[in-house]
Amino acid sequence: MNVFLARQPILDVKQRIRAYEILYRSGYTNHYSAADPDEASSVVVLDTFQHLGLDSLTGGNPAFINFSSRLLAMDIATLFPSRYLVIELLESVESSPEVLEKCRELKAAGYTIALDDFVYTASTEPFLEVADIVKVDFQAADCSELADLVAVLQSRGLTMLAEKVENWEELELARDLGFTMFQGYYFSRPEIVTAKRLLPLQLICLELIAAVNRPELDYKEVTAIISRDLSLTYSLLRLVNSAAFFPRHRIESVQQALVFLGEKEIKKWVSLIAMQQMRTTKLDAPVITSLVRGRFSELLADKTHLREKSGALFLSGLFSMLDVLLQRPMEMILEEVHAPPEVQQLLLEGSGPYEDIGSLVFAYEQGRWGDMEQYATRLRLEPEVVTQAYIEAIRWCPGSLD
Repeated sequence: MNVFLARQPILDVKQRIRAYEILYRSGYTNHYSAADPDEASSVVVLDTFQHLGLDSLTGGNPAFINFSSRLLAMDIATLFPSRYLVIELLESVESSPEVLEKCRELKAAGYTIALDDFVYTASTEPFLEVADIVKVDFQAADCSELADLVAVLQSRGLTMLAEKVENWEELELARDLGFTMFQGYYFSRPEIVTAKRLLPLQLICLELIAAVNRPELDYKEVTAIISRDLSLTYSLLRLVNSAAFFPRHRIESVQQALVFLGEKEIKKWVSLIAMQQMRTTKLDAPVITSLVRGRFSELLADKTHLREKSGALFLSGLFSMLDVLLQRPMEMILEEVHAPPEVQQLLLEGSGPYEDIGSLVFAYEQGRWGDMEQYATRLRLEPEVVTQAYIEAIRWCPGSLD
């Protein structure tokens, strides 16, 4: 399935790009379909920080992302570092005491709050107490009232962003009024950015939701569930190894990633995925192959001198077809998830300390029995043990026997 987002630059007074607004799109037509605001926002957040990657999408600049009341209440924002996320409150968000208190908490945690399509009324005035940036729609604003609005915003020391600036005259007017940030067709139309997204199996998602909502989180149980799904594993490792988190040490396994995130953030991440209403009902052949390879490699490693590296060997098999599934170069994908060097060496060069197990897996899969026996001998494995491990891997993989 394809990921479709649009990005539009946000510039300063010298027309230098300082941020991007990330917008939901339903396809290449570059328009917003009638998606539910909660679903649209969750898609944008997840795709920005995981599937497409903030580095490639914004070049490390902050991302303005629309937040609905529900997404705000779920505390999804704190799943991502404050320096990379600007929380843009939709104009439909009401200034309830709960929403205002949540905004205060986020500001105290270092997040920037922006108000989208702001119109000054008695009901929107409370937002000015918690906002950092106010966006004013220059196509909807009444020019005779702009000066009064600017006076209110400036008196509160708020940054003013002129949006939907479509010509030089509007840009000059905004500058003269004291606006210091600008966005609109005059500078750039939203640019469609797309990539492949892997969807998790619905049953596994339901299991995961149940597991993370138990009274006491069982990291081993959650690790086992996530490891059964390629997209969840890829998404999790991409998240924790991203530039947004800057882990001190490379995260090399699902359990490491979960411990790094912690229980609170795990629950947010799972909730965000669940909100996308993923409807995959069966696994594609490349996904089944990847899962079987991962489990097969892990089981073989457990019976050799590489048993302590079984987690990395599981990843080797699991990631072995990501280039096919995502239609992107394997080297780029492995770099994004910060795959262990030995995994990269195996998948990119077919060499390194995992070469024998990797070669054995491929030989068995392709029916090259002579090669299979050669690698099994080098690993001190009996052919019967290899066959049993393969059968067990097939039984373990969801959907492989359908």
